[in-house]
Amino acid sequence: DAEQHLKTRSEAFLLKTVPDDAARAHYQELFGTCEVERLLDMRKWLAAVDGATQFGQWRTQTAVARLMTGVALDGRDLFAAVKRAFLASQVPRLAASPQVVLWMHVLGALEEQDPLQSKLQACEAWEAFAKAVTLEKLLWVIQCAHFVDALDHLEKWLLVSGGPSAAQLSEWLQLVVARLETCPALGRYGPAGDSCQLRPRHVAKIL
Repeated sequence: DAEQHLKTRSEAFLLKTVPDDAARAHYQELFGTCEVERLLDMRKWLAAVDGATQFGQWRTQTAVARLMTGVALDGRDLFAAVKRAFLASQVPRLAASPQVVLWMHVLGALEEQDPLQSKLQACEAWEAFAKAVTLEKLLWVIQCAHFVDALDHLEKWLLVSGGPSAAQLSEWLQLVVARLETCPALGRYGPAGDSCQLRPRHVAKIL
């Protein structure tokens, strides 16, 4: 019927607009819904904020702000994820969302200029996130640890009550190593020409 046809078209449009599975799942968490029409409508809010926001209007004019402005809203990497969260924090109906608040703590850790404080803030942020970490989200955690030079602390961030078990985390890390070996582009985060590169050997060191 017409309703099912509209739903099918909307689902196809979402897949075309946001082809990455992790990015779509991230929108679902930030928006608190899996309904395709609502996801598309709420994504438009973020796109509108993004379009209306100049570099000088971002919360800080740090290197992290530059990296966020340079990546696509629907991207797969860490800076695309924090960009979505930051833009959501500028929408009144989304600003108080628990997922948005948690991601803003991750952004705070990335922006922190003091190396020791950035590690501590990242630890606090991801410990709070640990119970929601999956294999697909793990890449963001590792990229964050790589960015703040805390790869040797990653297990401490996640092996907390409610988080993955040591065996589960080890299995996921091995899968990430294999994926990076097959597709090195997965480890690239940040805009073209100004990106960081997470390599299999970086993840292997955690193991």
